[in-house]
Amino acid sequence: MKHFDCKNYIHLDCEKGMCALSKMMVPIEGEGSEACPNFVVAEKCGVCVHFSNPDKYGIGRCCGFDKENWAYNTCGAAGCEKFKLR
Repeated sequence: MKHFDCKNYIHLDCEKGMCALSKMMVPIEGEGSEACPNFVVAEKCGVCVHFSNPDKYGIGRCCGFDKENWAYNTCGAAGCEKFKLR
């Protein structure tokens, strides 16, 4: 896992973010992007029980509502009423 996948990660731009706990700048990819011991899984579509069949780009199906629809695995789901961690 990477900092990017943590609930405590704050996006700043397309290359970096900040840890809400340590206040350190962390890159999205590359050296220094690995998750720390305080890692907490972020609510994203990709870790929801209702997300299925992702393609090579991370686009899959959301089956949590009456009407199925597509979703990105990295889409934030903290406010989704149907989100349920796998």
